[in-house]
Amino acid sequence: MIRKLLVLAGTVVTLTAATALPAAAATPVSFTLTAGALSISAPTAAVSLGSQVASTTSSIMSGQIGIVTVTDQRGGTTTWTASVISTAFTPTAGPADPAVNVSYGAGLITVSPTVVATGIAASDLTGVSTVVTGASTGISSASWNPTISVTVPANFAPGVYAATITHSVA
Repeated sequence: MIRKLLVLAGTVVTLTAATALPAAAATPVSFTLTAGALSISAPTAAVSLGSQVASTTSSIMSGQIGIVTVTDQRGGTTTWTASVISTAFTPTAGPADPAVNVSYGAGLITVSPTVVATGIAASDLTGVSTVVTGASTGISSASWNPTISVTVPANFAPGVYAATITHSVA
């Protein structure tokens, strides 16, 4: 009887060894994504808003200045604000037309699918004025072709009036 028990016990040991779990080794793996940049581009060539005859009444000169684009490569959920400021429109002779007389309208904004952008009209570009805001859920871009309007006061001296409009984004 002892002999049968040994055989039976040997069989149980053999079955247990056959169903043991295999050996394993775990390797942690990761990767890193870095944030890209938030940038703005705007035309750098001179733009003419046209010409008109000097007058005894005030008038408005306006025109589009070309495509402005905000590119947000930071990834994830982000927001941004595009702003502008203008210098006075200064002639070669005579008084300047101050930036308080300059207004900005973003117009139609074309966006990538991951951003919602909203235009905000600005009527005095003496200081930095917000003109477009954006909220993004990923890599995105928004573009617009703004219209600049300048109120020309009555009795201004004839001449070429020039200013610089500077765009920024934060």
